[in-house]
Amino acid sequence: MSKKAVAALLCLIIVAGAVFLFAGCEEEEQKSIVFLGDSIAEAVLGPSPLSAREDYGYYAIVGRRNGYLYYNRAVSGHKTSHMLEYISREDDSAYMTVSRIKEADIIHVSILGNDMLQTNVGELLLEMVKEEQGLIDGAPVREKILASSRENFAAIVAKLKEYNPDAVLMFQTVYNPVYPESTLVNASTREALALLGYTADDYRILGGRLIEKLNGVIRDYLAENPDSFHIIDAYEAFGAISDADEERGRRLIYPDWIHPSNEGHAVMADLIQDKLEELLLTDKKTALDHYRQMRMSQIKREFPDADFLKAKGEFNSATSCSQITEAYFAITAGLTPTY
Repeated sequence: MSKKAVAALLCLIIVAGAVFLFAGCEEEEQKSIVFLGDSIAEAVLGPSPLSAREDYGYYAIVGRRNGYLYYNRAVSGHKTSHMLEYISREDDSAYMTVSRIKEADIIHVSILGNDMLQTNVGELLLEMVKEEQGLIDGAPVREKILASSRENFAAIVAKLKEYNPDAVLMFQTVYNPVYPESTLVNASTREALALLGYTADDYRILGGRLIEKLNGVIRDYLAENPDSFHIIDAYEAFGAISDADEERGRRLIYPDWIHPSNEGHAVMADLIQDKLEELLLTDKKTALDHYRQMRMSQIKREFPDADFLKAKGEFNSATSCSQITEAYFAITAGLTPTY
């Protein structure tokens, strides 16, 4: 073989190797995110209709617009005790939950809400008021719940870090779903609260105080174990939106007065997005472009009566995903979708 032929062959080998290496790097750069926890993360209740879950569930919004491999392994109804048992099992199905956790670059968790919300929330509010007025003896039911939650939460964090110490770990706080008309406060509790001097206008404040005691499980753990995880503060964000625009605040909650609505899921996706961008785990411009395309495609597909030119203009001028979210739900408000 001539020297020229040998040189040409070597060049081909080098080029082929470079292409292979580049392709491998491209594959390695695709990050994976696993969503764990309860029905809020599972997004079976809330996103409407269920057939549009991949358009409205926050797990899918985050995964799609960032180009991640995304896996939803949350389970409706799970309390902290259930989640701890669930992630402690060996892989026993095609879901491969533990394997996904071990391989993930990012792990996002929504848990704690059911520890309290699966009890009688109205009774817990009433108990809190009576405790403050010195009308009950002994340990409140709430404190028994919180003691169990703290123990389980610490064990969940430890288990996730045992599986994957290098993953970026995020825990989402529980938002306040209580409004004056909330069905979480039943008629008998309303009467009992009235006798103690509280009206329906006080329910949201009382609900906030109760939910923040639950969120204290997350906040206190992080204070005692700095840098263990990042907080996605849904409580703070939902509250700020409601304070600025109570009508929009209500729209974030599904009609069952517990789960996030389509818009609520979008707001939570944007909170997660902000943290991902802060931690340099995604490209902001690319994610923003993808989100523009996603929402514009949805409007064209589901809302034929929408003002497309207005939507396109507002989406193109948006500098954050949260601005696109707000524009999308404002433009489609009151319109009947076609799924």
